[in-house]
Amino acid sequence: MNTFTLKIVACLLMVIDHTALFFPHAIELPMHWIGRLAAPLFTFLCVQACEHTHSIFRYIMRLYTASVGMAFMELILNRTGNAFTPLFHVALIIGILSLRKPPHRVAGLAAYCLWQITLYLLFTATEPSISELDILPRLLVEIVAPTALGMGISIDGGYAYVILGLIMWVCRKSRYRLAIWFTVFCGAIFILFNYAPLTNSILPGLAQEYLGLPVSIHWMPFTYNYQWMMIGALPFMLLYNGQRGRPVKWLFYWFYPVHLTVITILMHLLGAQFYGA
Repeated sequence: MNTFTLKIVACLLMVIDHTALFFPHAIELPMHWIGRLAAPLFTFLCVQACEHTHSIFRYIMRLYTASVGMAFMELILNRTGNAFTPLFHVALIIGILSLRKPPHRVAGLAAYCLWQITLYLLFTATEPSISELDILPRLLVEIVAPTALGMGISIDGGYAYVILGLIMWVCRKSRYRLAIWFTVFCGAIFILFNYAPLTNSILPGLAQEYLGLPVSIHWMPFTYNYQWMMIGALPFMLLYNGQRGRPVKWLFYWFYPVHLTVITILMHLLGAQFYGA
């Protein structure tokens, strides 16, 4: 299975997930289960792109531009969801870790952490003023600005997907290690998402927010907190042969916003007919 084939599979899984709301709940839920496979596959492809691209800097900038563009699309479509944000942060950190000299890597990671802390404190301090803005300026500050500034709070799905991307990068040369650590990651997600007492005892609220953990006080691994089902993506990763396949570098950059636009239009046209609406 080459890069092109894996991209097609990931896009199909994403469409299944995003169109699930058009169906009765008995069908919608299994579609969401299937859709959990899409994000780890796109993350895996991002890691492979970082490894094989001719210029990781240009690749990072493409993801950054796409994430900011998608932030504006969120405003236009009046919906949340920006899959480019976690991929940008994955590629950015991999780019830092790929620097030749260790001191440069340490300095890069320190700068990244300092940037995140500084912006978080700044936005926290100005939050009361932001809430008093008119609707459009407020949305620009709350949605577009964090993405444009590369803030962690803008990451769709939280830092959990960034951690997953780094795990994949560390294990990129060993299918065996990838299988083990991806399984461990999914097991951790299963527990942290569904067992609030443990999660609350080891992670403060801010860490949970940044990791994107929608912790439930109830045990609902199949009906609500089923993100762990991404484990189903592992066979596709193990089948990857490292080959590029058809050159469709821009496929996902265009497909993602276009398919969300089509779905949003259908929601406005047929919203009253949606099951569970």
